[in-house]
Amino acid sequence: MRIRLQSSAIGFKKLLRSTSITILLVGCSSASSNSIQNKEKPSESPTAIELAVTHTPQVNNVTFLTMSVHVEGWKGENKNPEKFDRHAKIILDVAHEAHNAGAIFSFELSSEFAISSGAKGVVDELLSLGHAIEVHADVGGVGTPSFERLAEQLSTKFRQIHSLGVTPILVSGICSRGPFVEAALSAGYLMTTGVVEYCLTSLDDVYHPEGWNIDDCPSPSECHGNPGFSLSQKATPWYTTSSRSWTVPETDADFLIVIGESGATIKCLAEDDARSSGCEYNTKDIDKYAQLAESYVLHGEQSSEGRCCVFSTTISIGESPPEGFISDLLGSVSLLVDNGRAVWQTPQQVYERSTERKN
Repeated sequence: MRIRLQSSAIGFKKLLRSTSITILLVGCSSASSNSIQNKEKPSESPTAIELAVTHTPQVNNVTFLTMSVHVEGWKGENKNPEKFDRHAKIILDVAHEAHNAGAIFSFELSSEFAISSGAKGVVDELLSLGHAIEVHADVGGVGTPSFERLAEQLSTKFRQIHSLGVTPILVSGICSRGPFVEAALSAGYLMTTGVVEYCLTSLDDVYHPEGWNIDDCPSPSECHGNPGFSLSQKATPWYTTSSRSWTVPETDADFLIVIGESGATIKCLAEDDARSSGCEYNTKDIDKYAQLAESYVLHGEQSSEGRCCVFSTTISIGESPPEGFISDLLGSVSLLVDNGRAVWQTPQQVYERSTERKN
């Protein structure tokens, strides 16, 4: 059964036609109001992301649009074909709706979904629609796991997706007090999205944002908000090799950090507090999505940084979005795409452009 949309009697499309897109210079609400202060490594420079890149004007500053779909595991679905089929139908409905709207999504699979007997057929259909298949790990959030433990878990999940005929490049859901960057690299991944405030707990004290207290961040569920990056930092991916200093860009590194609108899924974009429970899909989320997309595109058109800009967002499934929500969400940015100011891309394409413009 579809979830009823929480909105006024005005339909999505009618409302969107009457809504002007405005520039929004801040992201979604955060569990922390502190902005990240990118502090210099003791033996390295520069001191901030904006100064860590070569400012060479780019002719083509089209903004890349990405949507990470976290395919949350349904308990026991790998042993219950009927339960898996119900989950798969939701996933495929979203995939077809996105495809019909001209979008490319990154479907990031949980282990429970990936090891189900019907997963291969679903993956093949997703690929036939042009979507990407990646990994949603959801590991590392308890205690301070060792490198060996994290690497083992992430390697297992890599192999699960590889057995479905796909070589993943991206892993989400890895924020940890442990060495999540090093473990992800060891397991074969090259990038991550969905970075939330809990990722800051792996940093050495010298890189903690000013006024930020690690004791206020005890778990991913209690510390799941936006980390507090500036628009420039959110829109411009950077590379790192270390969980202890991942907020400071490195020139000779291979693991790509893509921030975007992390800390809130699509249905929570219009919420005042990312920590609040009970977020519901509604027209305000679509309005906020369109505003954010416009702000990223405008920033990219004014930026001389070659890796800018990537507008990365997340939807969690789980539950089914309301009927027509995906189409209306994507329709809110269709003019940006039609006018050549933005383009839908896979994680692989994002990584390739960032690598090409790395130096």
